[in-house]
Order: sequence, then structure tokens, then C-alpha cells
Amino acid sequence: MEVKNILEDISGEWQELQILLKDSLKSDCFFLNKINEYLLSNMGKQLRPMLGILAAKTCGEVNDRTIVVSVVSEIIHCATLLHDDVADNSDKRRGRLTVHKLFSPAAAVLTGDYWLAKALSLVTALNDTKLLDFYIKAVEGLSEGELEQMDKSVKMDTTEADYYKIINGKTAALFVAVVMSAGYTVGAGTEQMKRLESYARHLGIAFQIRDDIFDYTPKMETGKAAGTDIKEKKLTLPLIKALENSPSEERSLFLSRLRGVDVVTEDYVEDVFGFVNRNRGVEIAQSILSKHCREAAESLSIFPDSVYRRHLEDLARYVGTREH
Repeated sequence: MEVKNILEDISGEWQELQILLKDSLKSDCFFLNKINEYLLSNMGKQLRPMLGILAAKTCGEVNDRTIVVSVVSEIIHCATLLHDDVADNSDKRRGRLTVHKLFSPAAAVLTGDYWLAKALSLVTALNDTKLLDFYIKAVEGLSEGELEQMDKSVKMDTTEADYYKIINGKTAALFVAVVMSAGYTVGAGTEQMKRLESYARHLGIAFQIRDDIFDYTPKMETGKAAGTDIKEKKLTLPLIKALENSPSEERSLFLSRLRGVDVVTEDYVEDVFGFVNRNRGVEIAQSILSKHCREAAESLSIFPDSVYRRHLEDLARYVGTREH
């Protein structure tokens, strides 16, 4: 799947979106504009606003409100990354120094606050409580998901149910917000909205599972450093399924070790890799990932065939099969 092909088919809307994104973040503060310029020069694929535009065009005709809610999703996403980098003490993102490393942790937190305020200001200006509600729920979900994961990383007792609760909040919630709000702006009907929600939720879950699989695939060039989740003591799906699939005695010993380790060494990380591989953790997680991708694509079956629907389906398949 080539992202450039998608952007060619939504080129007009994408240009409007980029203009609004940059204009909405302008400030009278020189230092803030300097940080914003640094961030805007390395924005990545902008998957969430892309989904918003495609979802709207699958249901109807894009309008100014569609552009706004799509921009809002990206601003909120970037705000959370600024905060995450401080919480995780991350030095780099997308191959470049993070704001907290290049400027300061305080600058990163305050810039994230500014971006979040701007996002909610944009959606509030639409004067539609339904649209505002989509994003309030998303921000609540993002915060609760991250805090739940933080708590579980201390206790080291994450169950599979806990894991899905966490990723529904920290990842899928924003996918749902942008896809549903975009559909709403073009008058999607009740059944269409249900299907859009299903698509976005399954895609968001799949997206996070794939990211978590990357942590256990050190030979893949993914842009994510393998072993990060292990070092942060996060029990994600590959490890959860490996524990579930392991012999009871080995599982008990390994859980005791997981909960007892104080300093995470490279040898420890390699031991966890070995345990997960022996017990088919990545293989089982990949199967679950593929299932969510199929269900995401199948959710779109009620919509008329169009290039935009096919792009949404292709994105689901891409998440299920991408190697980097």
C-alpha cells in the first residue's frame, strides 16, 4: 500500500487540512512558534486525519467541519506524544530529538498543553456538542488508558482483558473519534455510524497490537527500538499470550522473575525474547492482529464501492501485514 496514492485521491482536502493545521497553531509566543515549526517539519504519515477524510468521502461530501475534526485528531495525537516523551524520557522520535530533549521537559509538557487546548478550541468553535463529545471521550480514554498501563506496569499483573481495556483507551479511542466525527459531519446514518465505529475500533486495536509485536521483533526495521516495553515492564499481548501458552511450572517461575526484577539488563531482555518465542507469543498475537484487521475491513461492507472505501480497507490490510 502506498500512502502517496491515497494522498493523490484526497489532494484537495489534504491541502486544506495542512493549511488549517499550521494556521491553528500560530501563537504570539516566539519560543512556542519555534517549537511548533520543529514539530510541523516532521509530522509523519498523519494517519488519523487521513482516516477522517477517507471515512467522510466514503459516506458523503467533505466540508469545512470535516477538515476541522480531522485536524483536531492530529493535534491531539501530537499533544499526547509530547507528554509521552517526557513520561518515558525518550530521546528520539521519528529519528529526531524529542522536544523534551532538544528544548526541555517543561517546554514539551507546556507545548503539549497548548496543542491540546487548540484542538479543543477548534472543535468547540463548531458549536456542536456531539462533535465535542467525540473528542472529550477520546481524551478521557487516552488519559485513562495510559494511567491504567502505568499502574499495571508496577503491579505486573496485566491480564488480556486489562490489555484490551488499556489499548481501547490509549489508541483506539482517538481512531474512533476521528472516524465517527468525520462521518457525522457528512450526515452518515445510524447504521453507517455503527459500522464506522466498528472499523475504527478494530483498526485502532490492531494498530496497537502491531506496535506491541514490533517490541519483540528486534531484527525488523520498524523505527521502534525493540525491547522498550520490556524495559518499561509493560505486559503486552505477545508476552501475555506466551505466558498463557507456557507450561504451568515455567509460567510460575517466569512470572516470579518478572515481578522480582529491579534492574532490567540486556540479558534480561534477551531472556524475555526467548520465552516469548518459545511459547509462540508473537505468532499468536499476529493471528489476533490479523483477525482485527479482517473485522475492520468487513465493517465497511455496507458502504458503496468507491476508491475511498478501498483505501480504508487497504489501510486495515496494511496494519495487519506491514513490516516497517
